[in-house]
Amino acid sequence: MTVDLPSVLLVSGLVIVLCGLIFVLNTAMRRNDASGRVWSVGFISGMLSAICYAMWAVAQDQWWINAIANGTYLLSVAAIWSGSRVFNGRLRSLLWVGLAAGGVAMVLTVIEGPSGVWAGSIPVFVGLTLFAVLTGYETLRSRMRRNLNARVLGIGMWFFALFTLARLVIFLTQGPDSSTFQTYFGTQVATIVTVVLVVLGTVAVSVMQAERSGARALGDVTVGVYSTVGVLSASSFMQQWADQVERAAFNRDRLAMVAMDVDNLPQMNTAFGRNFGDTAIRSVAQLIRHHTPTTAVLGHPGAGRFVIVLVTNAASDAERLAIRLQTALVDEPIDPERSLRATASFGVVDTDMFGYSLPVLRKALDDATASARAQGGNRIVMGSTDVTHPGALPRP
Repeated sequence: MTVDLPSVLLVSGLVIVLCGLIFVLNTAMRRNDASGRVWSVGFISGMLSAICYAMWAVAQDQWWINAIANGTYLLSVAAIWSGSRVFNGRLRSLLWVGLAAGGVAMVLTVIEGPSGVWAGSIPVFVGLTLFAVLTGYETLRSRMRRNLNARVLGIGMWFFALFTLARLVIFLTQGPDSSTFQTYFGTQVATIVTVVLVVLGTVAVSVMQAERSGARALGDVTVGVYSTVGVLSASSFMQQWADQVERAAFNRDRLAMVAMDVDNLPQMNTAFGRNFGDTAIRSVAQLIRHHTPTTAVLGHPGAGRFVIVLVTNAASDAERLAIRLQTALVDEPIDPERSLRATASFGVVDTDMFGYSLPVLRKALDDATASARAQGGNRIVMGSTDVTHPGALPRP
């Protein structure tokens, strides 16, 4: 049975609109969900794109409709990447990059508009591949790295990127009228792939939102300026961290940061249940509060991640704190009845080496912690660099 193109686009458009409406309405019912708002931009753009493609299929002489469809299609994927950055706690969403890319795609389609049905396809294919790859990469970072649904989203985006890249290569080498392109990469096939991605993405990001707002996502639930485990929540902590860096730079104080990622948290949840994992996080948070200096700033940016910011007198003070916390984890079981103990991967950086740029410090801390985790966990890695950053203090 052969289904004509207008029917395929109409049915796919209906599915995309329904998925988009469900997500946008769910987001509207939640408070203070920045990532949800950015993702909603993507779903709204996807709905508009689906409607425009369906209209264009029955009125291909109206090439300006295709220009709107191409621009909003590209923006929809870019917004998923941007929302993922916000979900991961990145400082900037960079949504303007997606808006600019969508605008460029729209302009290029208008320029090529009267030339044929594939007007603007090359820049759209390139943009879709790029933003899909960026989204897949973002799901491997920070908070999303620990989330099963984020991994599902990432796998879907990597597949979409490979499909679109292959589509671009065949388009450039054999042309859109070739049998290979029409059979494996034509509009009907691409529409089916898009619908599958939309359904997959809707489920994945909806569940991530629900987990983030539910009581199980301890790193994201706040009580005033604090998370539910008694230390600063992600947003409050970032403000305090920025303030500490600015004041330390003015006074030329040595500022150190210790990141602590609880090892094997997903495995704990799988083996003993989510309640056990939540209890473990609460126990670790209490341990940190007891063993860190009173003047330190304690943050809980993620369910299994803690960050400590403190002023130190010696370059080795932060490393000694990390050793003290590592030892405390061994000495104090998180489940006395089973004698189960947690371990953690530690990253340590300071302004002596990296200066007073918050983005530089954050990246160095993430890299050091990731290195500790890559070495098997339960390790302390000191941030290092071959380049001394501007504003760094000389080592004594």
